Amino acid sequence: MNKMLASLLMAGVLLMPVSVNAEDTKIGFVNGTRLVEESPQAQAAAERIKKEFEPRQQEILQAQQQLRDREERFLKDSAFMSATEKQKKQREIVSAQRELKLKDTELREDFTIRRNQEMAKVWEVLREAIQAYAKDQNFDLILFEGVSYASPKVEVTDAVLKRLK
Repeated sequence: MNKMLASLLMAGVLLMPVSVNAEDTKIGFVNGTRLVEESPQAQAAAERIKKEFEPRQQEILQAQQQLRDREERFLKDSAFMSATEKQKKQREIVSAQRELKLKDTELREDFTIRRNQEMAKVWEVLREAIQAYAKDQNFDLILFEGVSYASPKVEVTDAVLKRLK
């Protein structure tokens, strides 16, 4: 009987809610997606990347247009070509298509690498701004990533954006 009473008391103690003094805890939330989209640092990084890769992108677009023109000419002229000449032109076009595809793939890979490098720098600036804001405003906790829901009362994204500008 004593063991049963002790077990019940222990279960009761374990099930008692633990209270945290929520009045003294200041919590905020920063919308990371919005912060990245609207921060001047992220916009500047995107502009730098665009300027860096625009010449290569234009080069590929021009090469694509030239290849299309070449294919159209081949289709028009192929009726008047010998079988050997037709085969030679087809191989040249296929070779040009492969080369163009390779250039496009390299451009995309280089772009992704540079974007990731720039965004890593931006994320570091954003984290520092959030931490500085939290310290200045005496926050105990600011949630940044992985939040399913945050009330507008605790969202401080606008204040962090002001700090970034």
